[in-house]
Amino acid sequence: MAALLGKWDFKSYENLDAYMSATGVSEEHQKVARESRPKLEISQSGDTWTLKTTVGDKVKDTTFTPGVEFDSVALTGQPLKCTVVIEGNKMTETQKAGGVEITVTREASGDELVSVMSVKDVHATIRFTRA
Repeated sequence: MAALLGKWDFKSYENLDAYMSATGVSEEHQKVARESRPKLEISQSGDTWTLKTTVGDKVKDTTFTPGVEFDSVALTGQPLKCTVVIEGNKMTETQKAGGVEITVTREASGDELVSVMSVKDVHATIRFTRA
């Protein structure tokens, strides 16, 4: 669990275009995502966790209690229903928007965090290194 905590800088991505197309992300937002270098910051205070995502000039702070569904908004502005489960060094987030379910799994190992985003049978991977 502690391995997830800290600041993470973008390293690389794989299959991002196919994933964004499958989730219905507009071409404008796809261009921004391709050109950006996202940063993550994961923190914990008691039972409450915060995931701060920075993409370009957009910042999304998500505060949650693991296992409890909460309302959120995607960086694209779409409303979401989310649930996060944390097991060891792995954080699994389920996002529901309309009839689409997205799973984002973030797993830390040493100074690397691997984020795998899945919708239907399309997957994208973003790799981060500890800042």
